Amino acid sequence: MKISSQINALLEKVLEFQNEIEALKRQVEVLEQKNEQLSTYLKKDEKSKSTGNLIKLYEQGFHICHESFGQMRDEDCLFCLNVIGRTDGFTND
Repeated sequence: MKISSQINALLEKVLEFQNEIEALKRQVEVLEQKNEQLSTYLKKDEKSKSTGNLIKLYEQGFHICHESFGQMRDEDCLFCLNVIGRTDGFTND
């Protein structure tokens, strides 16, 4: 009788551990989703800071395109505008 009660106690512990493991797995899933969302947000934020820096350089009169990077510019450059994704103000005449 003592052995069967010990086996029952062990089975109860195993069930407790299995339930705890399942709860932890769900918690890990939630944390991984939040981590992915945060990672995506940070990448966007990092990209916007980089783009912001390029825009500042362009607005200060420098080329930011590959062809003429760092050189002073006299007028708008379509290559530079393409780098920062800004083509407003230009029309196809």
